[in-house]
Amino acid sequence: MIFKGINMRYRNIKRYRKIVEVFIKHGFGYLIEVMDLRQFVPLRKRIKALEAKKPPQDCRATRVRKVLEELGPTYIKLGQLLSTRPDLIPRNYIDEFEKLQDQVPPMEFKDVVEQINSELEGEYGDYFSELSNTPLASASIGQVHKAILNTGEEVVVKVQRKDIQKTIETDLDIMSNLANLLKNKVFTDNIIDPVEIVDNFSKMIKEELDYCIEARNSKKFQKNFNDEEDVIIPKVIGDLTTKKVFTMEFIKGFKINKSNKRLKNHDIPQIISESFMKQIMIDGFFHGDPHPGNLIITDDYKVVLLDFGLVGQLSKEDRERIANLFIYLLRKDIDKFIEQLLDLGMVTKEIDMRSLRRDFYRLVDEYHGVALEEIDLSTIMNRLLDLSFKYKIKLPVEFILLVKSLVTVEGVVAKVDPEFDILTVARPFAKQIIKERLSPKRLAKETTEKLQEITKYLSDLPKEIHNFFSLIQEEDLEIKFNHIGLDPLISKMDIITNRLSISLIISALIIGSSLIMLIDKGPSFLGYPILGVSGFLIAAILGMWLVFSILKSGRF
Repeated sequence: MIFKGINMRYRNIKRYRKIVEVFIKHGFGYLIEVMDLRQFVPLRKRIKALEAKKPPQDCRATRVRKVLEELGPTYIKLGQLLSTRPDLIPRNYIDEFEKLQDQVPPMEFKDVVEQINSELEGEYGDYFSELSNTPLASASIGQVHKAILNTGEEVVVKVQRKDIQKTIETDLDIMSNLANLLKNKVFTDNIIDPVEIVDNFSKMIKEELDYCIEARNSKKFQKNFNDEEDVIIPKVIGDLTTKKVFTMEFIKGFKINKSNKRLKNHDIPQIISESFMKQIMIDGFFHGDPHPGNLIITDDYKVVLLDFGLVGQLSKEDRERIANLFIYLLRKDIDKFIEQLLDLGMVTKEIDMRSLRRDFYRLVDEYHGVALEEIDLSTIMNRLLDLSFKYKIKLPVEFILLVKSLVTVEGVVAKVDPEFDILTVARPFAKQIIKERLSPKRLAKETTEKLQEITKYLSDLPKEIHNFFSLIQEEDLEIKFNHIGLDPLISKMDIITNRLSISLIISALIIGSSLIMLIDKGPSFLGYPILGVSGFLIAAILGMWLVFSILKSGRF
């Protein structure tokens, strides 16, 4: 197979070549060799491109960011996802990836109209009396326009870009192949799993491509905040919402980052903080990207939450663990905090617990004797994630998203009131969860469930032991071993043996054809035996194919 190690479609080849060119341009030519991608570099350019080119002077993190920017929207979004995973990548990469901006030229208005007409199965004028041709916002996946329904109601319409789904699917297909190559050839220590990262990213971006999911999220938030007077969730216009078109009510207001003076004498920080603590501690369903652009303040000083494409979900057990983390942090109980953190995450290698405790004590000692309102939560959270990376504690994706959202909310609140302390808002919510957990009714229920599990386990144990010994007695016990890391070697051996086999066939054809030519037997053409000439031709074709495949592989 010429393009070994890669499952690809013909349309992807051009994209692979672009990726290879960008890698070389930014000083990552060595990865081309490691990942067996040399076949995508033109033969005449290989030696110059991969060996003579000097890497740029920028640091590696900056060069990776530039690679993502040059490869386009899908890779930019991958970088943005990675910027939320400080438990997986170093802080300098996080800082660079946070600079990635989802900036693309606006979609032409005729394409907007075409998408709306296609999705709503009719002319947009059947539903809208007015549709602004200037977008309110534009991103790589879609853009937002203000409109007025035929009923006179003001709405906002988000329209997906034409053919963006096909483009993203092609990029995801390539990302998946590259991730497998990276896992097998670069990240072999199982600490960073590129395949898992791409799988999570693929799931996230596919959900972002389906506006019906965002509509369901919006409705769930509406239900959760139905009794909250100070928080508004825009109503979804279900009849005008599809996978590629999302319509919701328009709510007039102003952005926090542009009107801080108007908010000085109002309780906006309290409302935002309480709404977020309710999301994570009570509802277990929280906004994953609460930056200032997704918050609007109405003229009567209520908070409007927008854009529910990225949300996080927490189970009851996770909410209790997070509440414990808050309580232990407030009490500065390091041992229990570490114990809870390790219980929440997954340890990917043996941890030096003494060093881990020492680093946590150093972190907390900085705030010893400091008033609660003087504690910088975002600094603590970022330091916590840095320690998770240092000690290779793999935290759940939802927890990382929660931390990033919490840090974002604190930054938003600080814009309005730098003195406001979000931890004082978190404390009563965390205590409420702990109180509910320790209620007699809850404890009795959990005790009963545990006893039932133990009883079932003990009743099944004799049967399981009997089955085990029966298998041994009947010599039917099988033990399966899983060899890790042998697949690439097996693939290489297959290629080597196939080439050797073809070489032997070519040699046999040449020798056999030579003998036939010498004995001059059988039908002839222009005085030469047809069988002998045919053998030489077949040997020549196989030989050229073999040479071509070797040259394309780069191993020469």
